[in-house]
Amino acid sequence: MATRREFLQQLTSLSIGLPTIGFSQIPPFTMGDSPVPVVDITDLYHPPQDFGDTFDLIFPYAVPEVSLKGILFDVTHRYRVPYPGEGENQLYSDPLGGREPGVITVWQLNYLFDKAVPSAPCTFEPLASQTDTQLTRGEFENQGLTLLMTILEKSSQPVEVVSFGSARPLALAINRFPDLLRKKVSKIHLCAGSYPPGELLEWNVKLDPEAFIRVISTDLPIIIYPCAERGNAFALGNYNTYWLMPNLEFLKDIDPRLLRFLVYSHSRSNRVDFLQVLEEEPPEDATQALLRRAHNVWETDVWLEVSKRVLVQRADASYRIILQSEKKVSDRPVPTALVPVRLIPKDDGNFEVDFDADKKPHKIFYRRDPDEHQRAMREAIPELYKSFKSTYRKFQTK
Repeated sequence: MATRREFLQQLTSLSIGLPTIGFSQIPPFTMGDSPVPVVDITDLYHPPQDFGDTFDLIFPYAVPEVSLKGILFDVTHRYRVPYPGEGENQLYSDPLGGREPGVITVWQLNYLFDKAVPSAPCTFEPLASQTDTQLTRGEFENQGLTLLMTILEKSSQPVEVVSFGSARPLALAINRFPDLLRKKVSKIHLCAGSYPPGELLEWNVKLDPEAFIRVISTDLPIIIYPCAERGNAFALGNYNTYWLMPNLEFLKDIDPRLLRFLVYSHSRSNRVDFLQVLEEEPPEDATQALLRRAHNVWETDVWLEVSKRVLVQRADASYRIILQSEKKVSDRPVPTALVPVRLIPKDDGNFEVDFDADKKPHKIFYRRDPDEHQRAMREAIPELYKSFKSTYRKFQTK
């Protein structure tokens, strides 16, 4: 049996990512050219707490390889109001607060791409224990779990689930309808945690440690994409997905309606005509503030995996995100892998990874060269977003 060291040495010779099939409890199936059915669980607020939640949600709307079946809002009540944080260092603070589920954001994207993706909130409070079902939270907060159950029951194909906030909705699904998850979910993409672990819990785990422990304690087909390394969410590590875009100047060249969508979100606009605002030129000062901002990114690699797109360096040394079918012999994939492992939760909400377990039901994201990965993303993401086009509808003004 290969040791972890031997395995990582083998990875250095890879020119492409490892295959990601064969570990699901769902029998293999062929989708052909059909889009992948996906449920997105996201801590998307309006106004956004993390602008990346708004920015990255454009991706699954815009690419034809993904079929969004539903969006679940993973909202935590403490951030619906100003939150001073913990201790002298005000850890995990959000002094602005005043955020609600990102219903407006989803309606805007449905409008821009002529879709009708349903959305619903999940419960607002952390689990009381790992076996908590939160059924007593009432119908409003349980809409998201009802939507997820309905989507899975009706789906004729295995569904992929992506999670970008706390693991609470997933934990509740495990506690309420585990057999349905095992039957209908082919992959769970969990964007959370720190590996190697650190003294501080990564933000998403801190939202609900009991939920995170509950999820990674199962043998469900989880692919984990750590957001931090040794507790540092802004580190360029081998196992985390973080990278930094120094500014967003390239947004000047994207679809004007998508730019208006991003300006509206970024500026915390209080306009209530949130669809009409997408048809009008935004204030110049708000646009410039968006273009100048630095952009912290954690989610891109998840969407690349779900859509089966590849980050490559072309023969002219440029970096691009392309379809597998577009790959040329001269293209060199930027090396990443999904490494088979068993996740081992710790009592504090951190986790360890067993690379040598007899059974490896999980996978962990790995990038061989974090610096190149960041350089490649900085060049490829602008070109990809410039290719996205909204669906225009003309309306009579008289």
